[in-house]
Amino acid sequence: MAIDDAGTIDALGIEPETGHALMIISDCLDWSDVVAHMNALQYKVGAYLGFIHSGQLDENFPEGAGRARKIGIIQQCEPPAIALQLLDGLGQQLAAMNVEFGYGPLPEGYDAQG
Repeated sequence: MAIDDAGTIDALGIEPETGHALMIISDCLDWSDVVAHMNALQYKVGAYLGFIHSGQLDENFPEGAGRARKIGIIQQCEPPAIALQLLDGLGQQLAAMNVEFGYGPLPEGYDAQG
């Protein structure tokens, strides 16, 4: 499960701080090709939106039904400045669709290996 498998939801959960139904994208790619990386992210985000709008999220994750939606990207590699601008733009697009968005490294306290 990772960014390059758009047909798979990498992780689902309830975000403790907000109570949002959280869909995680596991991004293990480096940023050597920013265009290819952003294309992969956009494709995966599009698949997640399809999962939300088709009702599959509520069907497959009843704990998330009726909650605000959020797509989060957990990144193994730090994005360059140009990618940060693109990610922020993606977040604005998702906000217009009433979907929260966030990205960053794996939070402290989580084991990246397991």
